[in-house]
Amino acid sequence: MTISRFLPNGRRLSHVLVHNGIAYITGQTPADRSQGIEGQTKEVLARLDELLATAGTDKSKILFAQIWLKHAVQDFAAMNAAWDEWIPADALPARATVEANMVAPEILIEIAVQASVEG
Repeated sequence: MTISRFLPNGRRLSHVLVHNGIAYITGQTPADRSQGIEGQTKEVLARLDELLATAGTDKSKILFAQIWLKHAVQDFAAMNAAWDEWIPADALPARATVEANMVAPEILIEIAVQASVEG
């Protein structure tokens, strides 16, 4: 089986990995961390669009999304509003959202996805 790796980040990880018809996209955080949750979410979703394209797929083929929020109760509705605008209504993936202690205090969200690269 072939494993294709794209956009390596030094010696730690590849931002995109494709294996056996599935694209694995690493957890993405916003570059502009001065924004609130809605802005950070929209930025991360735009980055996911780019990374999914690198893998030869798109958001309509997402199978699973893992979302980490710094303040789950406080930010869940605003994050979902941005998510609902972005994800196609006829292509809703399985999803899990949890609260997490982020690696930097100004990061409010991180999202990782897995998507089909076939049909």
